[in-house]
Amino acid sequence: MAVVVLLFLIAAAFLAVALIGPYRLYWRARPRAAGQPSEAALAVGRVAAFGAAGAFVFAGCSAQEAADLGAWTASEVRKASEDAAESMASDPQIRRDPAEGYTSLIEAAVREAGEGQGPSYHVSVERAGDGHSYAISADGSEVCMHVTEVRSAQGGILVPEAGGGSGSIATYDLTATVEDGAC
Repeated sequence: MAVVVLLFLIAAAFLAVALIGPYRLYWRARPRAAGQPSEAALAVGRVAAFGAAGAFVFAGCSAQEAADLGAWTASEVRKASEDAAESMASDPQIRRDPAEGYTSLIEAAVREAGEGQGPSYHVSVERAGDGHSYAISADGSEVCMHVTEVRSAQGGILVPEAGGGSGSIATYDLTATVEDGAC
């Protein structure tokens, strides 16, 4: 962040040079002498100062954007978690490993929902307690997702059995709520 501030301060200095024109003031106060820059040279200097100010403003904005893409904000974590909750509710899910619960499903959904908001490798999802509460954190911001599963009315997924028949794997409709803070 200090780099961004420094870049904008340098841009402000160049902008002041371009607007005030200290070289013009300096040469006007001196008596006419040989070697005094022409009006055209002073104009070129001002244009160059405006150009340098613009370059430093561009560099400052680029550095700020890079810093924003490198970290998650609390609102981005919450928004990605809410979007993940909506995407999980759209399709019935197969019950997951009892020890892990829906951790991997939630983590994948949050990473997909948060694409472009922060680096996906900063997202962490951990099961909180024995129920279906999950702590979702990224860059120091944390939300809690509570998942409720209800056996799907669609029945399940038909799976062929070795004896020639078919069986069914139950699917569940998931609903999730997201709250700020730890679980």
